[in-house]
Amino acid sequence: MTSVTNSPEIKNFLKGVLVIMAGAFMILPAYLNYEIFSRLHFQLVVSMSISLMLFAIGIVTIILVLGKEAFEPKDQSQ
Repeated sequence: MTSVTNSPEIKNFLKGVLVIMAGAFMILPAYLNYEIFSRLHFQLVVSMSISLMLFAIGIVTIILVLGKEAFEPKDQSQ
């Protein structure tokens, strides 16, 4: 039985979606921080903690998508 994720096209598409989602998690907190603080009148600490959590989720997601190969040192063959 073949899995959907065995197809390289599907894997690349899912990686692209996850990279976009991670980017959104890293960019949206700045806008959300402004909206939460000004419109919803949350305390600044609560607003900043929500933004920081979303940014951290974005960072973790991008690390998971890139995989350990992106963070390993490159071999310098001579």
